[in-house]
Amino acid sequence: MTSESKIAANRRNSRRSSGPRTVAGKLTVSRNALRHGLAAATLRDSGIAAEVDRLATAIGGENADAAQREQALIIAESELTLLRVRAVRTSIFEQMLVATGAADTQEPSAQLLRRRHAGVIGRPPLEQLRRLERYGRRAFSKRQAAIRKLVDVQHCTIGSCIDKTNYF
Repeated sequence: MTSESKIAANRRNSRRSSGPRTVAGKLTVSRNALRHGLAAATLRDSGIAAEVDRLATAIGGENADAAQREQALIIAESELTLLRVRAVRTSIFEQMLVATGAADTQEPSAQLLRRRHAGVIGRPPLEQLRRLERYGRRAFSKRQAAIRKLVDVQHCTIGSCIDKTNYF
C-alpha cells in the first residue's frame, strides 16, 4: 500500500506539472489533434451527427433501450471513423502516386486538397500511414467492444443482467 508521505509527494509534484502555462504553449498543445482531423472531435459533435444517428438506429433497432442505444451509437461512430481513416489512407496513397508521376494527371481528390491545405502533406508518407494506423486500431477496438456489449445487453434477461451493469 502507498504511504501517506508518498501520496502527498505525488500531489505536490502533480501541482507543478500542470501542462503549458504560456499562451503560446497552450496554443501549441490545443492543435495537437488537428494534424488530420480524425481526433479533433467526436463524430456526434461534427456535422454528420444525423448520419451517426441513422446508422445507430439501424444497428440497435427502433425500440432500443438506453443501454442498447449507447452501444449502437459507439458502433456507428467507430464505423464512420474507420471509413474516414480509410479515406485518408487512400488520399496518402494517391499523394504517393502523384509524387512519383505514376498517376494520371487528373484533378486531385477533395481529401488530398484538404490535407495539402492543412499542411499534413509535408510529412513522409510512411510516417503519415504509421500515425494514421493508431486511429484505425483504436476505432476498430472500440467498435468490437461495443458490439460485444450490445450483444450481451440484447441477450440479457432480468436475472442475468445484474452482474453486467458495470458495462455502462
